[in-house]
Amino acid sequence: MSETRRRRRSEGRARTYRNARRLGWLFSVLVTVAVLCLVFFIWLYPLKIVDESMAPALSSGEVVLCDRIGKFIRMPERGDIVLFSTKDGLFIKRIVGMPGETVELVEGHVFINSIPLDESSYAVNYVGDMPPVEVPAGSVFVLGDNRDEMYDSRLETVGSIPFDKIQAVLRLRVSPFSRITYFS
Repeated sequence: MSETRRRRRSEGRARTYRNARRLGWLFSVLVTVAVLCLVFFIWLYPLKIVDESMAPALSSGEVVLCDRIGKFIRMPERGDIVLFSTKDGLFIKRIVGMPGETVELVEGHVFINSIPLDESSYAVNYVGDMPPVEVPAGSVFVLGDNRDEMYDSRLETVGSIPFDKIQAVLRLRVSPFSRITYFS
């Protein structure tokens, strides 16, 4: 075999390997884009907090990721922060009452079936009273942590939130970086 023929063959192999590396790199980029699209368009929903109704847990300007699939794996429970829809838009609040329970506010403190609910880890202020309300089957009673802001289940126009109106469960605060938090 002549030297020229060997050189052409090795140049051809080198070109084939370069093309294979380029295709491998392109495939990796496409897979990464596909996974990110799956994550952010189907599974996790990014949301910027625009008010102080969930302060101090969530403050205005923070960015959170809400899990749209998790609600099908595990039913939301008391204490979970959920994203729900009403005719007025999307809202984010904490579940305090479960189906079949009676929820009451006395001097701003929540009572579930006449037993006080321990909210010391998240409620900022306690304002107002509310007569006992029974949570219907298939629904939850939600309140904001900052009870001065009142777009929650205390309003007749909102009421108890049916499970099918819950869009997602809050999972992660991603901004600001100093407050990154995972919500279980």
